[in-house]
Amino acid sequence: MNRLEYNKEGFSLIETLIGIMLTALATSSIFLGITESRLSLESIKIKEVAHQELKDYTENLKSMIATGVENFTDSPQGTEVVLKQNKEGEIVLTGSLHKNITKSVNSGDYSIYYYIHTYIVWQDEGQFFFGKTTDSDHLDTLEFKGYQVQFNL
Repeated sequence: MNRLEYNKEGFSLIETLIGIMLTALATSSIFLGITESRLSLESIKIKEVAHQELKDYTENLKSMIATGVENFTDSPQGTEVVLKQNKEGEIVLTGSLHKNITKSVNSGDYSIYYYIHTYIVWQDEGQFFFGKTTDSDHLDTLEFKGYQVQFNL
């Protein structure tokens, strides 16, 4: 009877392949985590820019109301602002600023109260990764609601 003799020195082909497979699996998991973190950070940066644009837009409207401007027209598309540019300065992502200003019926003799609702809408790029929706029509929104007083002197 022939018995196969095994070489006890070193690793077999199967052991080497399993080691390579486990190393590749661990490496791909690390790269997946890094990529998802980068997407999350990019989404946060875009939200910060959108928040600043909306804040400036709202403050501008409030100052216009305080000085006596009463006619506010808004196109259905809103006011377009740039939220992200690439290294060459080309526009990558834009947002649309919108407003809804209504005059309060409870205004007094010496002042007029205005209700201001402003919001910004943009295409959310961070939804195209594993475990998340791949809907290209997903929109992200930030909004402010507040009041402004116009004094009649």
